[in-house]
Amino acid sequence: MKKILIVDDNLELSWVLAECLKREGYKTLTAGSGAEGIKSALSFLPDLVLLDYNLGDMNGHDVAVAIRNMHKTSKTPFLILSAHGADPQLARAFAKIPNCRGAMSKVLSTREVVKTVSQALHAGPKAVTPPHH
Repeated sequence: MKKILIVDDNLELSWVLAECLKREGYKTLTAGSGAEGIKSALSFLPDLVLLDYNLGDMNGHDVAVAIRNMHKTSKTPFLILSAHGADPQLARAFAKIPNCRGAMSKVLSTREVVKTVSQALHAGPKAVTPPHH
């Protein structure tokens, strides 16, 4: 069973995403801050991280770099979740991190999120191009 870590300070959205992914057969864990997300990545060892860009305590880029710099999670892929998911500047900043599988807008339907998660888990680096809205 593939494990998905959802790092987002919007707890309601995290819960909805976690429930949708659980129904698809994924094991999920949510973290409500960047610091909690980094700790959770180390203990949960997810197959994929859904990472919000604007977290209360830090930004998603810093969390992604921290996860990448830890030995146990250095290869863990992630997808950026953002209200600005289609922002090309945001996508370029994350494209420099090899573990990044793309950026998704928070306004995608849950079906599109599940599809993009599945693609990110089964595709190699940079192979996912999520739909933009």
